[in-house]
Amino acid sequence: MVAIRSVLLALALIGAGAAPALARMTVTGPFGTGLTEPVWVLQHLLGFLAIGLWSGQNGGASVWQLPVAALTAVLAAGLAAQIGIRLPYAAEGLSASLILMGGLVAFGLKVPLALGVLTVAAAGAFHGYVHMGGPLFWAGLSSGVLLVIGAGLGLSVAVGQAASGRVVQMCGGAVALAGVLDLAGVF
Repeated sequence: MVAIRSVLLALALIGAGAAPALARMTVTGPFGTGLTEPVWVLQHLLGFLAIGLWSGQNGGASVWQLPVAALTAVLAAGLAAQIGIRLPYAAEGLSASLILMGGLVAFGLKVPLALGVLTVAAAGAFHGYVHMGGPLFWAGLSSGVLLVIGAGLGLSVAVGQAASGRVVQMCGGAVALAGVLDLAGVF
């Protein structure tokens, strides 16, 4: 319990220190819009954090191959939507991706690398499908996605070392719960 409180206190202090800087920050244009999209949209933030957390839990080549697969799927799905290809049940799929990725983290499931790549690619497709824009937007979105996934990966390592793997699993459970609430239309 002390470890959980320590982690929550550290996150609160980081957030409190970043809040004034974020309040003064102005990001405009297509690159800025793409860059901030994975941070300001809660479903994307939680989904990409979960991908990073799960990458950290799996270790090895998953640390870089899962984020690359997720980003590739985000871009491919977004570009497919931009040229008119429709993805049925996209909103429900976005919620389901949170439940899936959060559940994988919560249970600490390690899978073969190929299955992990397919899993994060499927999740990434639902996150990328809703985006459209020009080249600068896609460059910003790519940067934002990798930053959030990297934050999840770093969080997995830092919390895993400072507290325990159980705290990382609790973070995954929170993401899965958010997916259930999103699917139920709570937010």
